[in-house]
Amino acid sequence: MTLTERFRRIPSLKFSFSKSTEFSQAFATDCDSLSMYDFGFGLGIPSYLSSENKLRAVFNQIMADNGIFLFNISGVDLKKAKRGFSSYDQAEYNNQITEWELFMILTNRDYLINCIFHNGKVEFKKRIIWNSVKK
Repeated sequence: MTLTERFRRIPSLKFSFSKSTEFSQAFATDCDSLSMYDFGFGLGIPSYLSSENKLRAVFNQIMADNGIFLFNISGVDLKKAKRGFSSYDQAEYNNQITEWELFMILTNRDYLINCIFHNGKVEFKKRIIWNSVKK
């Protein structure tokens, strides 16, 4: 069974995070997952919100619906995500929104518990991700 088939079978509401690539949207669709490519992030999030508040709304809504996050770590600077950001604007200015999203997950126990990390082909144990960013 492929990773997308396994993810598709998860009955919870799913939201897919990843660097923007030519495969990102198709992966989310194949997993039956919402993503940034869906209007209103697939959650009815208003367009008038700032980019930061839209993403915060995604986290809040997925958690309110007992959903899970599918996080593709391919191309993500894990150490930068672990170090964090002084603000969302710092991440946006440096084209590191995905790292900011990962930072949000790593610093919120509830988000972390409800997150599955993968690289598009293989799922990773959370401890492997955590150990890779310890330094």
